[in-house]
This record gives sequence, structure tokens and C-alpha cells, in this order.
Amino acid sequence: MKVLIVDDEFIVAKALARAFESRNHQVVLAHTGEEGVEKWESFAPEVVLLDVVMPGLTGPQVIEEFRRRQDSNSPLSSAKIVLMTAHSGVRDRAAAHGLGANEFIQKPFEDIFSLVTQIEKMVVR
Repeated sequence: MKVLIVDDEFIVAKALARAFESRNHQVVLAHTGEEGVEKWESFAPEVVLLDVVMPGLTGPQVIEEFRRRQDSNSPLSSAKIVLMTAHSGVRDRAAAHGLGANEFIQKPFEDIFSLVTQIEKMVVR
């Protein structure tokens, strides 16, 4: 599975990358929303893990940009989007879905490998 992780917290992004790579997934990291948009287009991931609060483009703004590019017949439409945040505001799947995401995950993660399994199952569905 091709995974794009967009998170401005280097330690979180690297920990997620290692967990996915340990399961033989291909991972690309981005540390800003703008960088995430560019890597989304060039890497064509199957899943995007997207931090909600970042400098520059926020997670929801990145989703808006993904939607805009999908409207122009870009190959971006099949990726699953997972919003992640340690901040209050977006607290559940319904809210995440309303923002255009498939799933919502609260940080800090209790078990990063369970998280990887959860995302693998989501992509298979």
C-alpha cells in the first residue's frame, strides 16, 4: 500500500512511517499542507494520513485542494483520507466525514501498530 503522511510534527510522522514500513508499505512524508498536495499528486497514494492543524494549509484546506484537483479529472479520487489531531474541534468520524475524510484518529496514538491495522482494513473495504 502507498501511504502519504502529512504532519508537521516530525516525530509523529517518522513514527507512523516506521510502523507502516515495518508492514512493507511504501511511505512518503510531507511536513506542510502545501508539500502534501505536491506529493499527493506525484506519489498517487492509496491512503493519506493528514494532520488537522499545520502551518500554511491546514488539513481541511488540503482536503479542499484535493477536491479541487479531483474536479479536473486528476487521478486523486481513489485515496482514502484519514484526519489526525491532538486538538479539540474535530472529534469523531461524522465530523471527519463532513470535512471529506474517510476516518478520524485522535492523537496521541495508544497503539501505533493497531492504527496501521485499522487503516489497512479501511483500505481493503
